[in-house]
Amino acid sequence: MNRYFGCHTIHGVEGEHETPYMTRLWIGRLRLHIFHRGDADPDPHDHPWDFWTFPLTAYVEEVAIKGLEPVGEYDPWASRGIAVTMARKVVPALRWSYRPAEYTHRVLGRYDEMATLEDCMGAFVAGGGRVPPKFMPGRVVTIVWQGRASRKWGFLKNRDGKWCWTPWREYLFGGGKHAPCEPEGGE
Repeated sequence: MNRYFGCHTIHGVEGEHETPYMTRLWIGRLRLHIFHRGDADPDPHDHPWDFWTFPLTAYVEEVAIKGLEPVGEYDPWASRGIAVTMARKVVPALRWSYRPAEYTHRVLGRYDEMATLEDCMGAFVAGGGRVPPKFMPGRVVTIVWQGRASRKWGFLKNRDGKWCWTPWREYLFGGGKHAPCEPEGGE
């Protein structure tokens, strides 16, 4: 791969996905990403660099919202664990969005405005609550301005109620996708 210009299509780990996932075209740090489908991996990922994205197609992504949760019954603030909530979010077309490298997400698919509207109307009539945005198959196209690599990247996974971050090579090629989260300190 030429680092200054080129084109590359990703299918996924060998034998795991028959259809292409994403085609990337680039000139320097300017990239065109064509998602042929949503992320097939069940876990969200972060990036090695900050970036700006300008979607030409609205899409739905699942975003990891990280925070702290109390641990312990009597003194909930004595020790706190990491809490992660996953939320669906619409990324609108034709609007620049900044993403720090730590932004952890997975692209689900093309935004389905009509299905979302139908569900919202149904929830309104039935007195229901908030409705997550719907998505459908179809290409998602984004223009990306990529920053300089500043960190390692990987996947945030939840196994047996525990959250852990796994480096991308271990996740994709070393069995990390299906492995349990190891306790801190390797115990």
